[in-house]
Amino acid sequence: MVSPDVNTIFIPITVESVQEAHFARGYAAFVAAVGYLSMRFLYSSSKVQIGTVVLYITIVMIFSKIFSFIYDGYTTMAVTTFFIGIAYAIGLYVLQKARKNELDYDL
Repeated sequence: MVSPDVNTIFIPITVESVQEAHFARGYAAFVAAVGYLSMRFLYSSSKVQIGTVVLYITIVMIFSKIFSFIYDGYTTMAVTTFFIGIAYAIGLYVLQKARKNELDYDL
């Protein structure tokens, strides 16, 4: 996800174009985020909300997109999906904070 070369022995695909490199880095970020969150679910005693899970995945994918811009360059689709991802992450964060303020903790 953060290495300059996308074609490694660990990935069973061959990346030949910039679009494929952007896709491979984004998919690698998704797999890394889901792996981290799986471990967090298994070994954590606290409950994690679904909104937080989706927000973590989105933030890691945005992080990998930044490295993709550095190593692979820019394409119109990559820039568009980057800004859509940022808007989605901000929207998730705002909705999650608004919902947390509305929850009643008096049980």
